[in-house]
This record gives sequence, C-alpha cells and structure tokens, in this order.
Amino acid sequence: MGGITGMGKNTICIKTQEKILKDKNKFPSFSIIIPTYNESLNIIDLIDSIKNNITDSAYYEVIIVDDNSPDGTTNKILDKYNESNGFTIYNIQYFNDIHPYKNFLIYPSHNSFNFFIKIIIRKDKTGLISAIQDGISSSISDFIIIMDADLSHSPSYLNLLIKEIKISKSDIVIASRYLKNGKIMGWPKKRIFYSKAATFISKSLFKLNNITDPMSGFFIIKRDILKNIKFNTSGYKILLEILVKSKNIKSKEIPYTFINRKNGSSKLSSKVVVDFFKAIIILYNYN
Repeated sequence: MGGITGMGKNTICIKTQEKILKDKNKFPSFSIIIPTYNESLNIIDLIDSIKNNITDSAYYEVIIVDDNSPDGTTNKILDKYNESNGFTIYNIQYFNDIHPYKNFLIYPSHNSFNFFIKIIIRKDKTGLISAIQDGISSSISDFIIIMDADLSHSPSYLNLLIKEIKISKSDIVIASRYLKNGKIMGWPKKRIFYSKAATFISKSLFKLNNITDPMSGFFIIKRDILKNIKFNTSGYKILLEILVKSKNIKSKEIPYTFINRKNGSSKLSSKVVVDFFKAIIILYNYN
C-alpha cells in the first residue's frame, strides 16, 4: 500500500483532473484501456512495455480498470509510479457516469514522460465488457485501444494499430490471430479448437465475412463509433458486439502473434462459455 500513503492532500474531482491537463496543454490523443483482475505478476511489465514500445510522440493515457483484485494489482502500479519515480498520485472522487470504489490519477511531475495513468477500482467483479465500458466512460481521447493485461497482446503492435487507423481512414483496426501471418503460441489444441469454433459461429451467424477474428480482444477504434452503441451482453468479447451493432463500420485487420500468458491464471471458465452463447442469442435477436 506504499503508493497510497498521504493521499488525502491530493484528493481531486474530475474537473480538477481536466484543469491539470489543460494547464499542461497535454490532452491525450489515444487511450489504452486495460481491464485487470489478479494481474499483479504482469501489470508493471505491461505498462513498462507500453512505455518502451510506443514511438508516437503524441500524449496518451493508460486506463486500468480493476475489479478489486485481492492480489494487489493496483498497489503494484501505485508503488512503482510514485513521487520518487517522477509521478504525482491524485485520488479522484469520481469519474463521469461511473461510481467505482476508488479512483487514482497518476500524472508525471515533469516532461520526461508522455503518458499518464488512470486507475479505476471497482468494488465487485462484474465482467470484462462492463469494465471496458467504464474505461471508455473515463477516457478523454478520440481513439480507444483495448488490450489484455496478461501480455498475450504484445505492446509491440501498438504503433502499427495507431498508424493504420490514422492513415487507412478505418473506424476500427483489429489485431487478428487468423489473418495471414497471424498465429497463436502456447495454447493447447483444445483451446484453439474452442476459439476457432466461436469464430466460425460468430462469422456465420452475423455474416462477418470480411473479418477473420471477430473474437479478438486487441483493437483500436474511433470514439465516435462507440457513442451510439448500447451494450447489453456480458462476458469477454466486446468486439463482436461492436461489429454486430455498428452498421457500415469501416474495418481493417493486421496480423499479430497471440502469446499465451506465462504468469497468473486464465480467465476461461464454464461461465465464460455460457456467457458467449448468451451473447450470441442476444446479438442474433438484435440482428
């Protein structure tokens, strides 16, 4: 809990956060949303890798949406990105439209860093899609990147995602495991079968013929596309809901290598499978 010591004097509201950014004249051009639950073994390596890989000179925000992880995931961040390492930690009272358990803004104290971190700690574990929604609600940039916290989505692809959405005039750019030159490393055959089966079902039911990986969890999207979507499925695959509910969306894919997590435990469970089929039914009725 070292990162939370002395937080009282730095308690701010959302308006104060906006003032800090305005005074510094550094509003983010893109937001990276990372839902977490028990990712203490991965989260610092991930944030450091994001920082080291992004070559775009633009300012950006990293938004951690944590479901009150008992393993101290957010404490790892607060302990690493603290005053002695060039950051100021603010306790934010609330974000727009969401009322989580605790909020933090970790802002660089000098110009050596071109990013800042928001931490949203939710009191209960209510699912990945709702976590991403809360991250979107708290973000303030025009481009939203979604990625996992377990290092299966390598930050080395972030530059390409950002570049492609800017130059291709696409609304969304998806990192695909199933596009030519994409691959999966470290999954057992059974897990690959489940993934390909879910992909086949989704593509067939919703006529997503131009998308090779509608179940991907790694993509960048324009904020404007998300404004008119009312999310009503649960589970782990927000991309599928976006593709089904966004009419005439301009999409592009890039190949990437998915690497199975080395630390922590997989979130795949029987509930995830059930939630997938529930989502399929909801989206089929919508469609």
